[in-house]
Amino acid sequence: MSSTMTDEAICRLIQTAAGRAAARPGVAPGMSLRADLGIDSIGLMSVVFMLEEEAGIDAFSHVQQFIGAEYVADIIKIVRQA
Repeated sequence: MSSTMTDEAICRLIQTAAGRAAARPGVAPGMSLRADLGIDSIGLMSVVFMLEEEAGIDAFSHVQQFIGAEYVADIIKIVRQA
């Protein structure tokens, strides 16, 4: 099911999880999860749980990859491989 989720949809989901208002510039693949978006470990888990629900991925199987993610592009890649 994750293959049907677009990169833009993943970026919007991360934007929501990061608490960024829609009026602010959107989230882009090259953005750092921590430095640009201020996503800490708890925020990252919010992203993972939202992706699990929205994209239908098995987050538990990819937990190490999610922990190592530094950029939005890394999250997109994990979803594509899930």
